[in-house]
Amino acid sequence: MISKPWKSGWRIFPILGTFYFCFAAGTAKAETLAEKLIAQYDGVQSLQCQLRRDTEAAAGKMRKLSRIYFQRADKLHVDNVTPLKRRIVCDGMTFFSYIEGDPKGFSRPVSKLDEDMLVSLRQVPGTAMDQLLRLKGVAETNLPAAEGFPVRRGYDKGKTFVVLALDASNRLARIEFFTTSAMQQRTARYDYGQFQEVMPGVAIPCLQQAVFSLGGVESRETVHVDNLVVNQPIPANLFQPSQFFKGVQFADSFEEIYK
Repeated sequence: MISKPWKSGWRIFPILGTFYFCFAAGTAKAETLAEKLIAQYDGVQSLQCQLRRDTEAAAGKMRKLSRIYFQRADKLHVDNVTPLKRRIVCDGMTFFSYIEGDPKGFSRPVSKLDEDMLVSLRQVPGTAMDQLLRLKGVAETNLPAAEGFPVRRGYDKGKTFVVLALDASNRLARIEFFTTSAMQQRTARYDYGQFQEVMPGVAIPCLQQAVFSLGGVESRETVHVDNLVVNQPIPANLFQPSQFFKGVQFADSFEEIYK
């Protein structure tokens, strides 16, 4: 099992990514680099894409294929076809998730979702927003430039020290996680490339590579983002749970699903 850098509960779906940005526009109220990057996502009101996630760990290899439809506010449709057939639908008010073959699905009002699930629901797919949202309000430290990364900023989260690095084109090209601010033990690294501009000044990386380390054992993850469509109409019925969960019963806690 891959060890993710953030200690959190159940996550809807980890989606890696980043965002090209221009400091000149739309960031007057943003203070830290992380907050400036988050502010640049405001222009993405809807997004459709396909994700192919390949994982290599000690237990073996796995491929996850997903089709994702995202629309503000809080509307989401995720169709996972491998390795488990799982569908997620949120209509803006209530979140639904069902794995084919399970006795029940999971459902809960958006207003009652925990922080980790809200982050996963509200992040722009194919971006690093799931990482950046957890850095809001965290003090920022300037770090020396590194080869290929002229701008670097650090964020101390207590048990985790996070480093954001921009490339020469001011794109978020790397995120690193360390156990302490001394940065002697790295637990995860995300690298982003093959940027595709989806609207003026905004690009999403179509290749995302991550390395995780736990107890000296490494695991790797590669994500390919394909068929990006931004700010185009999405059929309304994709966000209607009644269209996809015929006869499925739902529980509001994961423990109750298998009782």
